[in-house]
Amino acid sequence: MRRPKELSLRSVSRRPGPLFSVPAMLLLLAMTLGGGPLRPPGWPGAAPATMLRFSGPAHGLYLVISEQHLRDIQAFAPKLAAQLLARRTTIVLSARSPALTGTRGALGTVFFTSYADFIGRLRRHAMPAGVRAVAYDPELWRATPFAERLFPDRYMALFAAAAHRHGYAAILMPGRDLLAAASRCRQQPGEDLDAAFLRCGLAGAGARLSQIFEIQTAPIETRSAELRSFAAACARQARAANPSVVLVATLSTRPGPAWVSGWQLSRAAAAVRPYVQGFQLNMTRGTTRAAVAFLRTIPAFHG
Repeated sequence: MRRPKELSLRSVSRRPGPLFSVPAMLLLLAMTLGGGPLRPPGWPGAAPATMLRFSGPAHGLYLVISEQHLRDIQAFAPKLAAQLLARRTTIVLSARSPALTGTRGALGTVFFTSYADFIGRLRRHAMPAGVRAVAYDPELWRATPFAERLFPDRYMALFAAAAHRHGYAAILMPGRDLLAAASRCRQQPGEDLDAAFLRCGLAGAGARLSQIFEIQTAPIETRSAELRSFAAACARQARAANPSVVLVATLSTRPGPAWVSGWQLSRAAAAVRPYVQGFQLNMTRGTTRAAVAFLRTIPAFHG
């Protein structure tokens, strides 16, 4: 990167008046003593003053949902959407700045599929004002750079460290599919993804680094015995690494080729509930009805 040209003493001496005004001198002094740029409170990109702390479901179950999915629910069931937004344990994911959340109620969280993108936003001071948590979702897709797919544990650590250094709580949600082909620790012949995920220790590694860790149970949500076993094993590994971590399990209205009903989602939620403190709900616009039906079966989400 090319350095900016420095002013010479000769060029400065030709300028009339003082080199710095009093306010400018005070700003320069504050920057020097503080070790970095000084930004007023609320300035876009300003880091949170204190780290956000999560706890158990004192205010109800956690619900993690994208802002677009919440908008779809809002169009279909506006009262339910308003109730979700009023909850302190609803976490709304957005790739930019969450617009639906306010100062009280749901937590707006900026969502990243790439550590490189997160670092770029930090360096440009482009993080939205008011955001207190960030989420990282590395998966076996183009949105996650190859190096991050190859070493997910390393990049989760880098992401969490950068988040904490800037005052943000970290939510980690690594995909099970990373172990299918890309990751350095990968699925072995005759081994299913559940076993590979546990053997490679991603639940423990992610929980150790984060305030909230997501267990991606959606791909197996219709197979109750496997679902329960995987959630229980991930929870044991995660809590051994970090007893205070908040665990959420993914559920989806379309976990595979076929759609599922709200009743099926409720049955999957009941299977994993002993091991987690909330759910992330994935859906499509065409399955909004099933998502709403599921949410209405959980009193904590609309009471």
